[in-house]
Amino acid sequence: MESTSTSNERADSGQENIDANINKEGHCWKELKKFFDSDKWRWTLGLIYIVAVAGIWIAASYIVQSVVDSGVSPFLITYICNSLFVIYIPIVEISRYFEDSITKLLLSFNEQKGCEMSVQDSADLESVNLLQATDSCRVQEPKGEVIEGADGGEDKGLLDSKRRWTRTRMAKVSILICPFWFFAQLTFNLSLKYTTVTSNTILSSTSSLFTFLVALFFLGEKFTWIKLGSVLMCMAGTIIVSLADSNSKSNAIATNPLLGDILTLLSAGLYAIYITLIRKKLPDDKEGKGEASTAQFLGFLGLFNMLFFLPVVLVLHFARIEPFHRLTWQQVSLIIGKGLLDNVLSDYLWAKAIHLTTTTVATAGLTIQVPIAAVVDSITGHAPHLLDYVGAAAVLVGFAGINIPSDSCSGVKYEESAEEELEGQEIVMAGEDVQRPTDRQPSDVS
Repeated sequence: MESTSTSNERADSGQENIDANINKEGHCWKELKKFFDSDKWRWTLGLIYIVAVAGIWIAASYIVQSVVDSGVSPFLITYICNSLFVIYIPIVEISRYFEDSITKLLLSFNEQKGCEMSVQDSADLESVNLLQATDSCRVQEPKGEVIEGADGGEDKGLLDSKRRWTRTRMAKVSILICPFWFFAQLTFNLSLKYTTVTSNTILSSTSSLFTFLVALFFLGEKFTWIKLGSVLMCMAGTIIVSLADSNSKSNAIATNPLLGDILTLLSAGLYAIYITLIRKKLPDDKEGKGEASTAQFLGFLGLFNMLFFLPVVLVLHFARIEPFHRLTWQQVSLIIGKGLLDNVLSDYLWAKAIHLTTTTVATAGLTIQVPIAAVVDSITGHAPHLLDYVGAAAVLVGFAGINIPSDSCSGVKYEESAEEELEGQEIVMAGEDVQRPTDRQPSDVS
């Protein structure tokens, strides 16, 4: 008897340990899921995207410069690379087709399973209860449509049944942003014909300056004196780099540095407008305005780019200013490779980074390119001028000040977010106390 009792105690103890381990694993999984859903993780992921984009843009700048030096028009490079965005359209449509198909199968399976469970639970009751269970299963579908569809008259016709933006709505946003994006790319590529990659990179980084100013007026970004001083520091660095390029005679690769610097600054301003429009016109999923697909937006951007600027390309071809037959296979390969890596991939990551962080912080990632470009230029025999380093340092200091997290990633924000989350949980718990079981039945089945 004692041995039997001891065995039972050991079995109970082992079961308790197993249960404790299961609870511990479940708690760890919940904490991990909570972290990945938190603002801190979104911010970290956005910074990872920014670093990846910076590396891609540096490599793409050297590719563009080599192709332009070989005689290819910057306009043609811009047109081909931007048109490659169109590959996102079939990708999005195919993925949504499979997503909708899987959702329908799961919904059908859950409805069937829910009906069977309702019938089994009410098997000992009379026909009245069976009729109530059947009615409950039948009313699930219209309730699901109300939940998945638009919330009110404001969103009617703008969202599909899954609260995703319709194609028409996304196309309207893309057609608005398309010109700013194309000319930002064109002036950037054209500037590489006249100035060095280092100068182009440093001055392109001033897009953060323009973005801050635009966001200040149109997005309501918080103003601080530190950021104002940082803006002035960026302007001083820009002027220093421009003066260094205008006085430099050593870099043969920079045929007209001042013109190249002006084109780069123009490109930076257009970039600022472009990303501000993205942040304003494409809401974050957490804002509750529906799911706006970044890939679908870029796909329409490429489509409109292809259609709007095709007449210009044809004129250049038939006027023998930029005929297609002059392109070599090596040039075509470099252009397409640059378009897929730099435009299709990096711009998708950058657009996601804008939503995960802020417009100003996203453009601040450009500063990472400055030291990389200077090192590569030095290795290739085009060492930057001493004033370029001084200007780059001023720009970097300015960006550090611009991106001091006043309310984006500060502790205050996370404390407020935690308080809001706690209040939300209390409201949900309070709501569950007064909620009837029949009110939760449709969601339990689905």
